[in-house]
Amino acid sequence: MVIETWDSPYIVIWLCLGVLVTVLIFGTRGYSDKLNGLEAAFYSVVIGGLAILNGAVLGQVMYDKTVKYDVLGVLGNTLGLSGSLLVSGFILLIFYRYRVVKHPEEIIIKNGDLEISGSYLLSSLSIILWLGIMLGGIGVGHIVMGLVGDREGLLIASTVLIPIVIAIWLMTKYSKWMFKYIVWVLRRKGLLQVVDDKNSE
Repeated sequence: MVIETWDSPYIVIWLCLGVLVTVLIFGTRGYSDKLNGLEAAFYSVVIGGLAILNGAVLGQVMYDKTVKYDVLGVLGNTLGLSGSLLVSGFILLIFYRYRVVKHPEEIIIKNGDLEISGSYLLSSLSIILWLGIMLGGIGVGHIVMGLVGDREGLLIASTVLIPIVIAIWLMTKYSKWMFKYIVWVLRRKGLLQVVDDKNSE
């Protein structure tokens, strides 16, 4: 069902700008350590709400009522929703990177284990990236379903699950890759703090 008043690309542009402005304010306050839990939750909800609207509107803009399986509409939904969340998460990761460079004591290696101080910015960007990956996998699965169409067969049906399986795999790995990157940045700048209590004894 098309929402006729929502099929303008200008609305998509304004929603994208709204997401960007919210993310920049969120990241700036997180970097400067002026963020509290309620504020972090508020910004996260606003980003999520704008991403949902962006997915809905972009899906309507790309909607093709002449075909049985609206692959373009689903692609618009996926790009608008998952794309907004993933881009927001990566921008917040950049802010977190600079925050950790400013406060390297928040991430240390102690006795071979990585110890991370709690941060509202880190928690929020982790959730946003997790949701972006999950919804992206579901969206791509729906796109594949539309491309498969009426064709039957176990092998064809299983292709729908491939994007979802990949998304689940990425959801289990992205956090590890993220902290590997942060540790690499700190080590490259000579800021990585390594504590070995066993050797000090």
